[in-house]
Amino acid sequence: MGKLDFDKSFYLDLKMQPLGGSTLTNILRLLAWNGFRVDWRFIPRVLYVMTLSSLFFPVRFYENLKFSKKIENTKIPQIICIIGHFRSGTTFLHYLLGQDKNLSYVSTRETMTPSMMIACDKLLDKVVQQHLPSKRPMDDLEMETRLPYEEEYAIANLCPYSLYHGWFFPRNIYHYFRKYVLFDGVSNDIKEKWKETYRYIIKKVAYKYGGKPILLKSPVNTGRTRLLMETFPEIKFIHIYRNPYHVYLSTWKLYRSIIPIFSLQRIDVEFLDRFIIDFYRELYKRYLDEKKYIDEKNLIEIKYEDFIKEPLKMLREIYGKFGFNWFDKAKPDFEKYLEKHKNYKAHQYKIDDELREKIGREWEFAFKEFGYEI
Repeated sequence: MGKLDFDKSFYLDLKMQPLGGSTLTNILRLLAWNGFRVDWRFIPRVLYVMTLSSLFFPVRFYENLKFSKKIENTKIPQIICIIGHFRSGTTFLHYLLGQDKNLSYVSTRETMTPSMMIACDKLLDKVVQQHLPSKRPMDDLEMETRLPYEEEYAIANLCPYSLYHGWFFPRNIYHYFRKYVLFDGVSNDIKEKWKETYRYIIKKVAYKYGGKPILLKSPVNTGRTRLLMETFPEIKFIHIYRNPYHVYLSTWKLYRSIIPIFSLQRIDVEFLDRFIIDFYRELYKRYLDEKKYIDEKNLIEIKYEDFIKEPLKMLREIYGKFGFNWFDKAKPDFEKYLEKHKNYKAHQYKIDDELREKIGREWEFAFKEFGYEI
């Protein structure tokens, strides 16, 4: 199968580079920890993100100087976290719940420039929007600076403890997964630094948006529920799951879309395929093992196929489960969003018998757990 295909135009595609919103210290640390093993084709990406980071230094310095004490003294509000494997409907659910004006969230721009969430807000919105595609490459959902996005990007831009660094250095992606999603063999000191980073992001959002409940979405958090409960004791989880066959095929589409854009290294197709299979299995084994520690009142699980058929019904169930009494107030905004996207069609996948047997064998436990036929 060989190396993952990269169109030559990607080598000089510098637009969508999340590390540009990171600190120079974080970028240099990541390069050093990965032995500066950057394929020569992607050296322009490294130079570009380092230049961007350097140019943003005055804004970061000003924001820290002016707001650090205020952020430090901000109370953490109610946290609602959407979890579920990549390509299980988490983004659609996130976008839809994000229409509720009673909630706040970390926007696309804020995840890309987490150390500059408050200062130069409008200017940075314009800068980031110029670097975004109009639609997400993996599913054609709209992509704008003010829409909800995964706070994991913010974590990745503030510290070196994130799976998403494995997208920049895919040869080490197993390391980033097992260390910073499962936290296997990780010291308490690093765990505390990770928690501090997460709390900092949440406090910043709470300060900026007046302490509203904060809606989060991060597929990798599916494997971190106990750690998240240690970090945010009253956190509530919405777990959305999908037919594993479709998840596998759609996850491959995700990686074929983002690795050429983000990566600083070439990677073998066989290696990436093995990672996709292992990631799903180990992530969900960890989730199922830790689920028993979540208070029943703080967890709701929904099936993607049911959700897309009756989204408003599912949302009402979520609000009822969590004791949120403002569903009817938010309902018109949900309906408006659904009407706007009523013609959206998810990609249709075909699966051959050989692949069906492989996924059924590798992920048999998930088919049984979530009620899908192999």
